[in-house]
Amino acid sequence: MTALEKTLRWIALGGIFALPFVGLLVTSSLFFPYITGKNFAFRIIVEVITAAWLALAIVNPSYRPRRSWLLGALALFVLIIGIADVFGAYAFKSLWSNYERMDGWVTIAHLLAYTIVASAMLQSEKLWRWLLWTTLGVSAYLSLYGLLQVTGKVALGLGGVTGLSGRIDGTFGNPIYFAVYMLFHVFIAAMLWAQQWVEKGPGKRLYISAAYASIIALDTMALFLTGTRGTMLGIIGGTLLSALLMLIFARKSRNVWRASAAVVFGIFALTGVFFMVKDQAWVQKVGFLNRLASISLSDQTTESRFVNWSMAWEGVKENYALVFDKYYDPRMYKQEPWFDRVHNIVFDWLVAGGFLGLITYLSIFIVALWTLWRSGGFTIAERSLLTGLLAGYFCHNFFVFDNVTSYILFGTILAFIAYRSSKASDAPAILASRSLSQNALPYAAVLCAIALLFVAWSVNQKPLAANRLMLNALNPQSDALTKLDHLRQSIELGTYGMQEAREQLSQMAATASGSSGVSEDVRKAYFELAITEMEKQAEMSPLDARFPLFLGVVYSAFGQYDNARIAYEKALELSPKKQSIMYLLGENASVRGDSAAALSYYKRAYELETSNREAAMQYAAALIRADQAAAAEALLAPYIESGNAADPRILSAYRAKNQMLRAIPIWEASIRANPEDAQGYFTLAAIHYLSGNSAKAIAVLEDAKRRLPGIAVQADPVIEQIRAGTAVVQ
Repeated sequence: MTALEKTLRWIALGGIFALPFVGLLVTSSLFFPYITGKNFAFRIIVEVITAAWLALAIVNPSYRPRRSWLLGALALFVLIIGIADVFGAYAFKSLWSNYERMDGWVTIAHLLAYTIVASAMLQSEKLWRWLLWTTLGVSAYLSLYGLLQVTGKVALGLGGVTGLSGRIDGTFGNPIYFAVYMLFHVFIAAMLWAQQWVEKGPGKRLYISAAYASIIALDTMALFLTGTRGTMLGIIGGTLLSALLMLIFARKSRNVWRASAAVVFGIFALTGVFFMVKDQAWVQKVGFLNRLASISLSDQTTESRFVNWSMAWEGVKENYALVFDKYYDPRMYKQEPWFDRVHNIVFDWLVAGGFLGLITYLSIFIVALWTLWRSGGFTIAERSLLTGLLAGYFCHNFFVFDNVTSYILFGTILAFIAYRSSKASDAPAILASRSLSQNALPYAAVLCAIALLFVAWSVNQKPLAANRLMLNALNPQSDALTKLDHLRQSIELGTYGMQEAREQLSQMAATASGSSGVSEDVRKAYFELAITEMEKQAEMSPLDARFPLFLGVVYSAFGQYDNARIAYEKALELSPKKQSIMYLLGENASVRGDSAAALSYYKRAYELETSNREAAMQYAAALIRADQAAAAEALLAPYIESGNAADPRILSAYRAKNQMLRAIPIWEASIRANPEDAQGYFTLAAIHYLSGNSAKAIAVLEDAKRRLPGIAVQADPVIEQIRAGTAVVQ
């Protein structure tokens, strides 16, 4: 082996062993620090190891991957999705994704490259054992990191409640990503434990068991503390499946059979105990137990998943971002306004790649399982545990979706299965009969190095630069003109971050429009650039309602209400059942003095989903302003009865029509329902004061002082002002 061959081999292996550490990266110098740093690192490392491996494989057949149906299935999937993306409604985004997700075809193409390189370069049990030990070690560290988040000694990535009632997220910034990461490692640890139990003598089994059991316990604990229900069900179901398979197929091994029986019994026993205590108060205080106990078809998250899936089914032949607009279901009002994923891997790939995309995705799992159980390269324990892992992973993805760390782990498992099965069947390498002289290696290395520089520069350099510029634009210490310049430069680089940069620009332009610290020239510059760039974005994705909506927001912020109306109407045309767009159109009509149109939009939004409180408040306020207070109160009746109608928009409408007395029953009901809400008393007192009844206003505040002694320091000065007739109500 020449020095160059050794160097290239070590580069490839070093990169493979570096990938388990990607999960540790949190890059505060980048926009979306929990996502972008990991993904850029993954892509760059994969590009480097692919170039090093390719140079070796071109010359020496021993570095080429062995023929494998599993690798073929993965390659076919990537090909089908690539074709679907190219011919999709918004090919640019389908191929490249954005900073928030960094998914898209580019990522799964890198996954394919990594899987091939790993299966080709890791051609010994020793190398595989060390790689799996490495990733297990990282997972143990991250599980301890997560436990520190429970204690509050380490901050949660995106904030939230610490302690047992919260949800840990490690260095991932999202509990669901952390959960699936731990799921993989629980099964990897169990598989290594089973392997080494067979290899080691009785004297060493105790130490091995203690080590692996500790990691399994830590990682399982971390997984449950994420509170991710799909993954919790996945690990329970996957573990049960693995144990049942070993009970069936490992009857000749007394130790394996007993361990499996104990696991099955333990799962059923714990499940039974949980159902007995799930309604007790202490369960509600433990976050993951409470989330498990709350699983039901009527749960808000479960309902939103079903609605989301039904929208996806309506638009299987279309891009999902467009599906969410065109087939938006008004029942989604409780969720975030813009979904870009179905939160179900079946529908995700069905929408992204059509039926061929879904079939080829499912074929990866089918071929992996077929390979596991048909190949002679695996023990019963390995087959059972890897089957449980794939089942648990699929269960997780049935309710959410992948991220770069789960892709890395999935690719690692696929490469391991391909390696073991190909080795057992002595499958030949691809193009094994064709080789070049060892003297050709330097030339191959130079060609691959040139290709690497081109690919790495194209895929990573400009997006990284654009990302940093966008983050600089969000620096609160920068002045408005500097922020604008950073955003302009970020957009001009023409990367997949353009959409997010343009959205940030539109929001900052709207903010600048009303900022006293921004000069007229700078406000004008913001307006002109925001309008220009949003129009360009709308042209790039003409079926996406987000961009005309953002355009309307900018026009509205700068007082161009007719242009805003045109933009909002375009957004509504693209997403005809989205209530939030109707609210903006109603507001726009009110500002333009068209109260009839405003009332029509608010009524339309309300009638789409009458359980939507926001729509009810908007519509009721519009009715009051249209001199239809009786109709408004009939609509508000169930909210008044529950004490949930005390809304500032209702109060503002009554005040505008000089009908403050009609607001009194609403706030009295609110106080009865929420007697600890101090603000309710102050608002009711203000209503009485504005109605001319100072005595009643004072009586309300005196009653509040008796019920909530702590507010006396705020109430007493207000009482004095009311008595003096000097109180001012904003």
